[in-house]
Amino acid sequence: MKVLSKYKNLKLKKYSALLLLLISVILYGCIEEIDLETETFESALVIEATITDKNEQQTIMLSRTFQFEEDGPAAESNAQVTVLDETGTQYTFEESPEIAGKYVSTSAFAAQPNRNYQLKIATANGRNYESESIQLPQGTPIENLYAEKAINNQGIKGASVMLDSYNPQGTSNYYRFEYVETYKIISRFASDQDLVVVSASPPVFDLIPKTREEEVCYVTVASNSILLANTNSLTEDRLSRYQVRFIERTDPIIAQRYSILVEQSVISREAYTFYELLKSFSGSESLFSQIQPGFIEGNIASLANENEKVIGIFNAAAVSSERVFFNYIDVFDVEDGSPGLFLGDNCILNSPDPRALVPLIQNNTAKFVRLGTVEGGMGPYTVAPRICVDCTVFGTSEVPEFWVE
Repeated sequence: MKVLSKYKNLKLKKYSALLLLLISVILYGCIEEIDLETETFESALVIEATITDKNEQQTIMLSRTFQFEEDGPAAESNAQVTVLDETGTQYTFEESPEIAGKYVSTSAFAAQPNRNYQLKIATANGRNYESESIQLPQGTPIENLYAEKAINNQGIKGASVMLDSYNPQGTSNYYRFEYVETYKIISRFASDQDLVVVSASPPVFDLIPKTREEEVCYVTVASNSILLANTNSLTEDRLSRYQVRFIERTDPIIAQRYSILVEQSVISREAYTFYELLKSFSGSESLFSQIQPGFIEGNIASLANENEKVIGIFNAAAVSSERVFFNYIDVFDVEDGSPGLFLGDNCILNSPDPRALVPLIQNNTAKFVRLGTVEGGMGPYTVAPRICVDCTVFGTSEVPEFWVE
């Protein structure tokens, strides 16, 4: 793998603008809205391509770099994407009709050991790209996934999700981790009735039975950080008590029941180096450092122009996954304190004047809690902000298939 210092056109203007903004804040002690624009810009194809040893429909993502003033990357649509192996087998990928730039293999397949694979891409504008040949590394299973009470480097108490894995042959060495966490939330207030507006003027209301579950919900969030580990400096290819996730004790996502699915991928040394550079460049500590990020070159190149920048790497990963569940009381003791409150102190009961209550109900910004007037109220109905009564604002009331109480 090569790392070239050719990234200035993409990022240097962004960092210079941010540095100017920081200096302005320091000098003038206030922040004014500034329209920052990119003076020069070079569009580059961005490729996220990993095939695994799991027999499934594999996924490849294609997008374009975006300018500083834009909201995000633009999908690279209408491309022809194929993966070929050394036996001549070709795996065709088609763009998802739901997500632009997401290409899914038309049939399920699993990367096989001791077999070369190559990625080929033809974009809608007629440009062709190829990767170097890659092979699947030998896999290593996760032996144990568990959560323990811990204190981080800032002295904060929390739950540490850790794993152990071991390869007796010592052939894995390079690891990347991703996770998907799912947590249960319970609305601060609950009611089996909804308040509806019968007439706005004069204000007339009616109570009807709820038609859906709004008290208990489940929220699922995927990791967005780069987690890496290697065992090169160790006497054996073993990860012991590797921390995948640290959750502060007062974080409300563990106030009820929490689950995390961890995926351990054994990757090549080249892929590890690529992700390690990507991680170092994305860290906030490097934003104003004297060393500016350079262009991260992977193993994919343009066939027509060897100087064209292509960002990304084609990678094969041997995957192992495990899931763990825990409740707050499984990790923490009574003396540790109560769990954190979801939404903090923002859930306040109120009994508005009926005329003021009408738009709150019609706009679905408030939900019925109970009959009666709270202290200082002016109406017969007690309500709370919707987010405090209806948990579907944050997640789904449908119990996940994997969920175990």
